[in-house]
Amino acid sequence: MDIIRYILFAQVFIAFFVAGGVFFKERNLRNTTLSLLIALVGFHILLFLYGSSEIGIIYPKFRSWFYYEIAMLFGPLLFVHLQCVFQDKKKLRLVDTLHLIPIVVFWIGYGDVLIMENQLRNEYILENFITRTMRWNYFLAIQMGVYAIGCSVFLFSKRLVLSTERIQYALFLVVAHACSTILISYLTHYADGWRDFASYYLILTLMIFGIGYLLFKNPDFLKKIRKKYFSSNLSQKDMVRIKSKIEDAFINDQLFLDNNLSILTLGKALNEKSHHVSQTFSVLIDENFNDYVNKHRIETAKQHLHNPKYDHYKIEAIALESGFNNKVTFYKAFTKFTDETPSAFRKQKRS
Repeated sequence: MDIIRYILFAQVFIAFFVAGGVFFKERNLRNTTLSLLIALVGFHILLFLYGSSEIGIIYPKFRSWFYYEIAMLFGPLLFVHLQCVFQDKKKLRLVDTLHLIPIVVFWIGYGDVLIMENQLRNEYILENFITRTMRWNYFLAIQMGVYAIGCSVFLFSKRLVLSTERIQYALFLVVAHACSTILISYLTHYADGWRDFASYYLILTLMIFGIGYLLFKNPDFLKKIRKKYFSSNLSQKDMVRIKSKIEDAFINDQLFLDNNLSILTLGKALNEKSHHVSQTFSVLIDENFNDYVNKHRIETAKQHLHNPKYDHYKIEAIALESGFNNKVTFYKAFTKFTDETPSAFRKQKRS
């Protein structure tokens, strides 16, 4: 147990370090909520080490203070942070104060214990842990569970308008919170004492390490996850409609065979604004226009290279038939998507 305590104590400093790095990287609500979440995880671990050791008995001044309140802020901070990532939420509103209701309920229900004189409060908690304190552990587990479900539903509802990078980032945070919720719910019911909760805090620290590693590997990650088109009034329903039109135009009309095809000409063909088409590619299709077009062209070229009818066609002719402007562009695209040259692909199919 002592080793675990040393590890958790080290994690406290790591949490504060990462939180500071996120906060000072860029001052906005997105970074602030993430920074505060990480810092509070560190502070929560510190309170656990204090309350579950002899220090909490010798110096009981802060025994039970802030412990539950801080844990009850994890879910709200995560939810608001996801709003920043998904919807570019820039500032808190009055309705956001509703997230504090569980804390107010806790103060009303447990406030008489919190305002007790230090030594008396310490003795009361030890004597009435099962009858009073444990109830609020259940309350905390339920509150965390509600936010775990809420954040999961929120993420699922936005899955069609998120890039793969944003989905992975949000999924990591939601899963970390969900795992913590499941573990603390289990421990609340089955743990024999405070010390058994050490595993819960070790799980929490995985989130800190994950975010720290992510920011170390890619310092500009938080800037990159910001949507390019937050200011656009294009709805998810409109993007789904445009995506369907794009797929129909490529599959049935084979617009990709036009070697002059561009976002602008595609928009005109679909009778849609070009920047709306571009946004649909970036957000919903999660692929740039050129790759999307070239994938379809390469599939056509592969069919031609495999078809005896085109055996007398030179590679350059196959490229033109597939919608490419020249042989060089065709070779680059073909190699990118098949890991072999058109000539090698043709020979392989003939053998």
